[in-house]
Amino acid sequence: MNTLDIAAIGLQQDLDRLRQTSQNVANLGTPGYKRQVAVQQAFEDLVNQTAEVRVHTDPHAGKLVSTGQPLDVALPQGRYLLVESDDGAQALTRQGALQFDADGFLRTAAGRKVLGGGGPIAVSSELRSEVVIDAQGQLKAEGRVLDALRLIRPAAGRPLVPLGSGLYAADSTGWDADSATAEVRGGQLELSNVMPSQEMVNLMAAARHAETMVRLFQAADDMQGTAIRRFGENN
Repeated sequence: MNTLDIAAIGLQQDLDRLRQTSQNVANLGTPGYKRQVAVQQAFEDLVNQTAEVRVHTDPHAGKLVSTGQPLDVALPQGRYLLVESDDGAQALTRQGALQFDADGFLRTAAGRKVLGGGGPIAVSSELRSEVVIDAQGQLKAEGRVLDALRLIRPAAGRPLVPLGSGLYAADSTGWDADSATAEVRGGQLELSNVMPSQEMVNLMAAARHAETMVRLFQAADDMQGTAIRRFGENN
């Protein structure tokens, strides 16, 4: 691998890191969002031209804030809501700002249906205003349990695959068998766990590394130009 190839791969990695940082910053105010962290691969992979910036999801919980809304929920550490789009595609999310639509389906703020034990959770119109969600994730009204949030705990060591907008791929083969609900906090929301100061450091590091790669390009180009001139002078 020549110098230009190494510099090109380095610049591509810097672009990947900048995209990851910009995504984190863009979701600074998104409840339940988990920051994406770039992981540098070994130099051996770089030499073999297989290096890519891998990204993993930081699972640490964000700060909790009280909203006073009975359908807002902050989930236990490591648990995710199972949600479904209108076309049937499922995903995981920790975005706990929930609300009923006109047809009585419980949805996330982004419009995804929230799944319970028997599929999408729906409540009749006369009970919707009475619904509260308890610490076990059960939806209750007038002393009755109507349904329960289906919370998922991804298996240990199984990376989450981000889909964007705070959603993650729902791969049932990577779920722990123990998906019991506990410590759901009603009337609260979990904020994004993005740390602005850390993202600024990451941005500066990526920018400085990109500047180094550009200088490497320039140096390699100068060396090639000098070699061509000398070759021409000697022939």
